[in-house]
Order: sequence, then C-alpha cells, then structure tokens
Amino acid sequence: MIWWLRIRAAPAVLAALLVVAAVATLARSSEVAVPSVVGGLTTGLPLRFLAPVLPVLLILYGQARADRALEQVSARDVRWLDPAFALAFVVLALLASAVVPDGFAVTRNIAGYLGIALLLRWVSTLRLAMAVTAILPFAVASLGGHRSNPAWWAWPLHSGDEPMAAVGALILFSLGLGSGFLKPLRADARETVN
Repeated sequence: MIWWLRIRAAPAVLAALLVVAAVATLARSSEVAVPSVVGGLTTGLPLRFLAPVLPVLLILYGQARADRALEQVSARDVRWLDPAFALAFVVLALLASAVVPDGFAVTRNIAGYLGIALLLRWVSTLRLAMAVTAILPFAVASLGGHRSNPAWWAWPLHSGDEPMAAVGALILFSLGLGSGFLKPLRADARETVN
C-alpha cells in the first residue's frame, strides 16, 4: 500500500490540498483576468476557484505513473484503489471546507474538475485530459459570464450556496468515479509517466 501511495503521488496531492486551502483563505478576493466572450472585455476568475485544478492534475499524474499491466496481474485487486483515493480526497476536502471561506464551493470545484479529468482520462490520453482540465476554468469564465451573474451551466463560478452547481459537480464526479472501473476506451490512454 505504501508503494501504491508513492506511485500515486499521495503526499504531493495532500500538499496541494493545503495550498488550495491557503489560497482560498488568504487570497479570497484575488482574481485572474480572463477575456470575456459573452460581454465586456474581461471577466474575473476567482483564484480560489482556479486553485482546485492543482490537486486534480496531480491525481491524474499519479494515475499515469502506474504500470496498469502490472496492476492487472497483481495478487491484490487494486482496480478500486484509484476511485477510492479520489473519493477519500474529496471527502477530506469537504472536511477541510469547514474552516475555509467559501470552502463548499472550493470542494465542489475539486469534485467537478476531478470528475471531468477522470472522464477525459477514460476516453482520451493523459496529456489531453490534463490540458482540457487545466483550460476548463478559463473557458468557463470566458464563456459563462461574470462571476456575479454566471450562466446556469458555469458551475465553477457559482457561490457555494447554489444547489444546481453542486448537483452538476456531483454528477460529473460520480461519472468520473465510475469510469475508474472501466478499461480506457483508447489503447494509447494506458501510457506510463516516469
């Protein structure tokens, strides 16, 4: 189990959660200017809603480091460990949200980004999944309107008290977890990163 956690970069993922909590607490009003497609010249993407991408990318990186062929013939069935790790990480983020300002929205974004990343990893390659996940918050901010009045589908921009945003992120996360039990659709999605 210790080796599995090392390969999956678990210490780095947990450190990234601390970074997300620090950014959400200390840089609460900081924003990244993003060109707006729907109105005005720019819109603001709150840094606390962008930071959750970091641990998600590290989780993808850890999964890509694994030797899938070796894991398939291991004495223990480890196929369920990746979805369990993702679920445990989101639960840990949810527990941490009690002390982080707007922590529920940050946790919602972690779950939503992770769900999208896992789905993309299932249907495509690691590199494409990482690239799309990293660009997603900027695309949503650019197309979803201003953070004070985001579009209904722009769940990463909504505040923590918006139930439809939470439901959307939960659906994405559930689908992503389910894809962890399936074989990748593309043969080249099984690459290993050293």
